Amino acid sequence: MRDLELPGRSPVMATNGMAATSHPLSTQVAIDVIKAGGNAMDGAIAACAVQCVVEPGSTGIGGDCFALYAPEGKNKVIAFNGSGRAPAAASYEKLRELGVSEIERKTAHSVIVPGAIDAWAQLNADHGRMPLGELLQPAIDYARNGYPISQRVHFDFVKAREMVASDENLAAIFLKDGEVPAMGSLHRNPGLAKALEVIAKEGREGFYEGVLAQEMVDRLQEKGGLHTMRMVWMAPAPSAS
Repeated sequence: MRDLELPGRSPVMATNGMAATSHPLSTQVAIDVIKAGGNAMDGAIAACAVQCVVEPGSTGIGGDCFALYAPEGKNKVIAFNGSGRAPAAASYEKLRELGVSEIERKTAHSVIVPGAIDAWAQLNADHGRMPLGELLQPAIDYARNGYPISQRVHFDFVKAREMVASDENLAAIFLKDGEVPAMGSLHRNPGLAKALEVIAKEGREGFYEGVLAQEMVDRLQEKGGLHTMRMVWMAPAPSAS
């Protein structure tokens, strides 16, 4: 318990549920989903999708997803590992042949096959109440119509400016006239909105097997990556409890 005579945050109390994220817009979306009849899993997926838009330095649809979930508040906790794998061709021998002795952050070799969308789809199918496409609508709206740059996001953008500026695609999305968007300014990401719309309509297949996948593979191959369109769907790993 905090000292009420000093500045700080008081514990949150609620009767029907609560949500916590690092961004207020994501938290609000989670609460809205729960109020609309969704369960905790629905709220978490919707909030995570919004996070990919409003706090892009922390998470994104090109990353991973790890979840701990207790269905209906029961004691049994389900663990889900939604980490992505390296490209099938990225063997130790192949990387050594290419002269790669370490995986540097800015190289295509550091990019995995994203596990997040597959995880969202599987968790939604197994534990959700609301359709995945519906849960993605708030994120699509923020990406298309804009969200205000928060202090945390602005700080992260400034810190990563040099890296963002080094890639023409990143610079086109996250820099304005070569500069980081001002705190409080409205930022839009129409390309991400279109990608989320495809996922909302087509599910995981739209992300891993269609035009989106081809665009990602083409870009990564341009950068020297070993990624291909070849997909090997793995059976979900047994849940741990």
